[in-house]
Amino acid sequence: MIETYSQPSPRSVTTGPPASMKIFMYLLTIFLITQMIGSALFAVYLHRKLDKIEDEMNLHEDYVFIKKIQKCSKGKGSLSLLNCEEIKSQLEDIVKKIIRNEEANKKEKTFEMQKGDQEPQIAAHVISDASSKTSVLQWAEKGYYTMSTNLVELKYKKQLTVQRPGLYYIYAQVTFCSNREAPRQMPFVASLCLKSPTESERILLRAASTHSNSKPCVQQSIHLGGVFELQRDASLFVNVTDPSQVSHGTGFTSFGLLKL
Repeated sequence: MIETYSQPSPRSVTTGPPASMKIFMYLLTIFLITQMIGSALFAVYLHRKLDKIEDEMNLHEDYVFIKKIQKCSKGKGSLSLLNCEEIKSQLEDIVKKIIRNEEANKKEKTFEMQKGDQEPQIAAHVISDASSKTSVLQWAEKGYYTMSTNLVELKYKKQLTVQRPGLYYIYAQVTFCSNREAPRQMPFVASLCLKSPTESERILLRAASTHSNSKPCVQQSIHLGGVFELQRDASLFVNVTDPSQVSHGTGFTSFGLLKL
């Protein structure tokens, strides 16, 4: 007769760390974090404290230097074994340095203010175009052509237009060939005209010259010039009675303006 028996099942073995180890690691982590935070706060406090001590030391040095100056001014330098001449020299160097810095700052501020207050120079000068056949003279865009800024523009080869209001000196010179046999011929007239956005066209300046009977023709020049207050987008042009008589040589006929 065979007897059978059942063996007890083996107990499960726990592989994780015990609860006491978990608690220890948790407390160690908290301790390390707390220590790091405390070290950082202490470093900040120490840095501020050192800065404060440095400021106090500088203040103390300034106070000592002032006391030395007072003693030297009272003639007590020999009693306190101070080298008053050296102290006076240091003081003079400091004062001179401060004065130089203040003067340099003033000059720089003055220059910046003047630089900011300066307006761009507005000027223009053009010469006549030989192909001009109309009573309103046309002006060449090359040669003796000057436009100092983009605030003045030559439009349609006929008129100077300004973009900034103000006082302007406006001038024109028209040279013409005087040769008319008929004694009753009308004089040659040149006019400097204004075309304003708010006004109709009007004449600013006008001059006339009689013709000569001599042959070949005699070159005569008419000069126009004056100071006028112009608005924004004001245009200026020169009108003549007989464009066929205008001389277009270099420097003969010109037109320009300058902002004052």
